[in-house]
Order: sequence, then C-alpha cells, then structure tokens
Amino acid sequence: MIDCHLHLQDERLGDPAAIMGATRRNGISCLVVNGTHPDDWGKVSRLAREFTEVIPSFGLHPWRVPDAPEDWAEILGERLRDFPLAGLGEAGLDRWIKGHDLERQKEVFAIQLELAASLGRPLTVHCLQAWGTLLECLRGADLSAGCLLHSYSGPAEMVRDFVDIGIYFSLSGYFFREGKEDKLQVFDLVPQDRILLETDAPEMMPPAQFIRCPLPDHAGALTNHPVNLVSIYDAFAKRRGITTEETVTRLRENFVSWCFRGTRAGYLSLFPSITG
Repeated sequence: MIDCHLHLQDERLGDPAAIMGATRRNGISCLVVNGTHPDDWGKVSRLAREFTEVIPSFGLHPWRVPDAPEDWAEILGERLRDFPLAGLGEAGLDRWIKGHDLERQKEVFAIQLELAASLGRPLTVHCLQAWGTLLECLRGADLSAGCLLHSYSGPAEMVRDFVDIGIYFSLSGYFFREGKEDKLQVFDLVPQDRILLETDAPEMMPPAQFIRCPLPDHAGALTNHPVNLVSIYDAFAKRRGITTEETVTRLRENFVSWCFRGTRAGYLSLFPSITG
C-alpha cells in the first residue's frame, strides 16, 4: 500500500521510527512526505535519508506564504536538487483561511509551478474554496511531470475539467466520516486510473472504526496515524466492489503513472517493491 500524502515530520506523530515500524508491519511500502515551509524541509530531508520508504516532497503551503523568507524559492530549488526523486508540494491556493491574500498565493504558486516543470517533478496541490482560480492556473502550466489534487474537495462538475488536463486525485479517510457522503460521490466520478489514497496524517482524522493504531497527541486527543491507511484501502475497495488486493495493484499502477515520470528509471530502481 502507498500513502500518497502525509506529514511524517509533524511532531504530533511522535517518534518517526515507531511510526515507520508500524507501517512496515502493516504492509505500507511507500509514503510521500510533504513539507510545507522552509522550517520543516530539513525534517523531511532527514526522514528521506533515514527511511527508504519515504519519498520527500518540498513545497510552500498557501497557509505559510505570509511567513516565508524572501529567499524561499532559492531554498526550495536547492532542496529539490539535493533529492532528484523528490516531488514539489504541498503547494496551492486557499481562500478558506482568515486574512488570505489570494493574489500573493497565486504569485507563489506560479513560481512553484514553473520550478516543478523545469525540474520535471510531480506536483502535489492543496486547494480550498479557490477551485476556479486553481483550474485557470493549472491550465496555463506544464504538468507533464504529473499533478495530484490531494484530498480533493472541489465540486463534482469540475472533475472532468481537471481530468482533461491530466490531473490525479487523492482520497483521504476523512471523507468516509458520517455526513461526508457527498464527497465520496464526487470521487465516484474520478476515472479509476486517476485515483490515489492518502491519510494526510496527522490531519484529516478518519471515522472511529478506521482507527487501527490509536495515537494520542500532547493533549490526549487521538490523532491520525499513518497505519489507518489500511482501513482506507479496505473501505475504498468495498465501495468499488473489488478486493483490497486488486485495489493495491491498481493504485500502485496509478502511483507510478503520476509520480516521477521525469526520473522513472531511477525511481523504479529505488522502489522495486512498488512496481512489482
């Protein structure tokens, strides 16, 4: 199984070695760990060097745009060049956050789109309440290295627009919670060769019955453990009417198709367990 989006560097998850031990015991062979700001890119780098299952991704999240240093783009470029198989993300647009500056977010996102294209890196995109603007930005970009809308929460009527420009979509366990049926129905519209699964750990807590490895945070409340990915795979397989084993195979193929097209030979040599 592959977790295409999470934040293993987040302190709420505790000891990364313990987390990785649990993922290995539960059949999770690859985790794409997304950075959000220069402050955590170093942690992501260390995780990638320590654990062979970790694929790093470095990006400036729209929530962190206001406090980014002036030279953030230069630092980002250096990180990506240090890791030839790294992706770019988590980047994007967000009109949900209080006090957002969408124009500044667009400027920052445009820089990251250009960097991903120039280096041939797969892109992971965050978006909330800015779907029309996002589509405009992506339509004008070079997405030949692959682009994923993580935890897609946009309208059903825009799925085809994004599919037509080559976009992939990832589904998190959060959308299996009670009251989120409309979000699951949107994913029913996504072609089977364009879908991936994620935890977004420690965010996007799935329903209680999905919890396989209870993980309390500093305040004692449960937080999302990456091992909950197993439940997400099972639930997705049930919804699609196929076995979990078939789901693993299909999504592995989707992952390889999305991720690291520009460095495919090196990618296959590093992650033979994913490609079979």
